[in-house]
Amino acid sequence: MCAKQLTSRQSPGDGAGNCESSATEYEEIHAQRMALIRSYNIWYAVGAGVAFSSFWLMLYFSLTIASIPVMVAGAVVGSAIMWFAYRAVLSVDCEVVGLYPRIVYLEIVLGYDFYRDYLRRRPRGNSERSFVEKCEQIETEQPELLWDQIYSNFNLKDFPGVRRVSAHFRYACYLSIALFWLIIGLVLVPQYFPWSR
Repeated sequence: MCAKQLTSRQSPGDGAGNCESSATEYEEIHAQRMALIRSYNIWYAVGAGVAFSSFWLMLYFSLTIASIPVMVAGAVVGSAIMWFAYRAVLSVDCEVVGLYPRIVYLEIVLGYDFYRDYLRRRPRGNSERSFVEKCEQIETEQPELLWDQIYSNFNLKDFPGVRRVSAHFRYACYLSIALFWLIIGLVLVPQYFPWSR
């Protein structure tokens, strides 16, 4: 489409400059996307580490002083930290999705089909495919109008996190929380139900 951006008032150099700036922006926006993905992986890794560390520390302390409230508090604190880490992942993931309209716009302008093809082939990704197809059907030679229409077609709710990498974070979060309470149960049940030993 870069060639289409040339009008009678533009020289070939102007069109080349527009393409070059779009290509530069495309590289920068993908670098931003990768930085966001790294940040939510770090958020989750640190959150999980802190959650498990605090849980085991409070469990050890509670067994040392024979305090059931401290033991339960350890499970509560560990669960809360795991849940917070998961919510942080979802928040950053929304920022990643927020880059989609600009990526699609730049790919149409530059004639690339890397990320558009990725979105079209997402498992159960009918809304992603629909968004890309709507954007590709826009007919205008003015970049500003193209961007406005692409952005107006974008709806964050059409890109649920369960279809992306955040799904396995959710499972890990639920399993970790379940593990905390299972351990508490294994420690406490024999005390109140001797027959279960």
